[in-house]
Amino acid sequence: MTSITGKTAFITGGASGLGLATARALAAKGASVVLADIDADRVTAAAEALSLEGARALGLQLDVTDEASWAEAGHKARAFGPVRILFSNAGVGGGSGPFEQYDTDVWRWNYAVNAHAHLYACRTFLGEMKASGEASHLVITASMVAIVPPPISVAYISSKYATLGIAMALRNELAASCVDISVLMPGMAATRIVETTRDLRPAADEVGKAAATSQAMQGVLAGGMAPDRIGERVARAVEAGEFWIFTHPEWKTMAELVTRDMLSAFGESADPAYKGDDIDGLIAANGGRMFGAGNPGENDG
Repeated sequence: MTSITGKTAFITGGASGLGLATARALAAKGASVVLADIDADRVTAAAEALSLEGARALGLQLDVTDEASWAEAGHKARAFGPVRILFSNAGVGGGSGPFEQYDTDVWRWNYAVNAHAHLYACRTFLGEMKASGEASHLVITASMVAIVPPPISVAYISSKYATLGIAMALRNELAASCVDISVLMPGMAATRIVETTRDLRPAADEVGKAAATSQAMQGVLAGGMAPDRIGERVARAVEAGEFWIFTHPEWKTMAELVTRDMLSAFGESADPAYKGDDIDGLIAANGGRMFGAGNPGENDG
């Protein structure tokens, strides 16, 4: 569990949406907040607005796909305060259309923002958080589509699956450290992700059916949950040391169906003479622990 009061939090995608909402919630509990976003004007305005509300806030421009940009942002953040809460949150949509017709530049960009950036975030701050010995917290934003994949975007869904995998692997890796971890699994939220994707995508503007899909998704998300409520939930999870942050319970039934479908496919071994995998040996060989195997019930957060 991590006390928020007096901590410095670094938040990507901090100019709007879930990033800004969480920054506001953390600041309300006494944190200093560093907002990082690719939109320099918007993130500066957001930090100034928080400052006017009484928060200690700093706005930084950051391209989460560029490790050199991370190095610069990390230097400025450290001058502001030692980062002990890291919210790796920035994300973009993946475009639409049949998988075999995906623009390869858009595909790579989607993964760079939604998945690879978590490595850069951790390379910049996680080592220092672990070495500090202070109670610290890492939050990574995935999505309910990483469990229940709707027919929207292979790029977005698969990059969020990758993000969930990163968080689950880090849960094992960080178990013996002073750093707790949460994975945020939101459903639909009223954010600017569609507009941001449209503005930043490294390819020609979508036209025809793809453009219509983008406009439709913008309308759907406009009716989503208020980001402030999700930000408050994230802050509570940081304080409580919770791993899973589910914000939209209406997805639970679908998640159960997906899980049931997967578990029902387990049958007899492909080799009846095989003695079975040594799961405990696998864990021991890697010097760690694995939630749900070999140590059931431990640190379920």
